[in-house]
Amino acid sequence: MIYLEPSEYPDTSQLIFQDDTPLDSFINEKQQRLLTTVFYSGANTGINVPFIVAANVGLFSSLRQPPVVPDAFLSLDVEVPQEWWERDVRSYLFWEFGKPPEIAIEIVSPTPGNELGSKLIDYAKMRIMYYVVYDPLRRLGDTILRVFELQGGSYLPKIDTWFPEVGLGLTVWNGAFEGINSTWLRWRYADGKVMPTGEEITAIKDAEISRKDVEISEMEQRLKRSLLTSIDLGLKLKFSAESAELGQEIAALEDLSLLEAIASNLPNIETPEQLRQIYLRVMG
Repeated sequence: MIYLEPSEYPDTSQLIFQDDTPLDSFINEKQQRLLTTVFYSGANTGINVPFIVAANVGLFSSLRQPPVVPDAFLSLDVEVPQEWWERDVRSYLFWEFGKPPEIAIEIVSPTPGNELGSKLIDYAKMRIMYYVVYDPLRRLGDTILRVFELQGGSYLPKIDTWFPEVGLGLTVWNGAFEGINSTWLRWRYADGKVMPTGEEITAIKDAEISRKDVEISEMEQRLKRSLLTSIDLGLKLKFSAESAELGQEIAALEDLSLLEAIASNLPNIETPEQLRQIYLRVMG
């Protein structure tokens, strides 16, 4: 693919970049976002070069060919131009980005769109390395996920769903996304775990915080029991007659630093009133 300098860009004024064709369904729209937004929601992508992941964006391989609009695509080592919002061109023009995307994904809707026919040929002509067809409703047969790899100018079926050039794979996952329990196509890591969404990342962090809070609470309770045992022994040795009453008062204290102060000062205390002054002064 030949990369052109901005001064060499061809006239694109006659290209149709947007035709306002509606999406097939809310489910397809959610699926597209699940495949794209995870890359921009704080997840570890493992990709160490600039990239673009987008949905419903036209791919133009030349001025003479109409665009192909995948449901999602991923392209490595490319960046959106700084003047993107200022220009009329908001599609993926091969001569500007200098290369085709690595992966194009089609989601088969209730009305198939020739995903295993003309689109298979079109994406191969564009030299897109991997073409993925996700068929959750099994409109094209019993296979829910098909992956094709470009070899010698045409696609051949790929036996796995791992893309070594990207360092990611795809998997069919059952679960809830945005409150909808269904079967979803998701990006995965080498260990099989799915790339988490922003909501899942938050849930993981919240669970970790809760776990640490529980651990801290349990540790504090163990320390409190140890301190009370030590104090109780000291009270019985020093103030046998009043040890039970003092022990009840001290057991009601929640401040660990106060209990530590009582335990450390107890050997030097002569009377119960001296002891009470340590915690009554703080409590008052």
